[in-house]
Amino acid sequence: MKYPIQNKNKIVGIMIFVIACFFMTGIAVAKTQSIALAPESVVAFTNETVALDIQYDVIDGNKTTGIGIRIHYNSKFIDSITLSDIYGEGMVGQHYSPQADVTNLDGDVTTDKFIIIAWAGITGGWPVFLSTPGSLAKLNVKIKSDAPNAETKINVSASAAAAGYEFKSKSARLLVQ
Repeated sequence: MKYPIQNKNKIVGIMIFVIACFFMTGIAVAKTQSIALAPESVVAFTNETVALDIQYDVIDGNKTTGIGIRIHYNSKFIDSITLSDIYGEGMVGQHYSPQADVTNLDGDVTTDKFIIIAWAGITGGWPVFLSTPGSLAKLNVKIKSDAPNAETKINVSASAAAAGYEFKSKSARLLVQ
């Protein structure tokens, strides 16, 4: 069956449009804010405090309006979490008081508590003084004296990501001995 030239041009035009939409979607999704806990794996002993670094990055390299995060943990293993060496610019909130994770915000049923930390840059120029990737804070994790000898995770979820950005995170694994 032969197609007139006019129909072939329409088909080619539609194919180009579909391919362009596919690539443009990929570009739009590339705007990502990420938080990684480092190191990714730590051996921890009961009644000890271990330090993790909260690393922030923005994939497209642009400044944003800030980020709010929740640090999730299992209270059978962890006695308390505090912060030190905090990046102060735009710091708007830190709630050390553990909150119950009743709605499973991190998607991990083994974590039951979280704390909240947030930074904001109203003009969209945050962070001004931090090169990315960079450290937002040290997370000081106090292991319980009666913690089980097993592995537990510390997860991160977003309480607020910058408009137009998706959020990604990397957890830390603690092997308690």
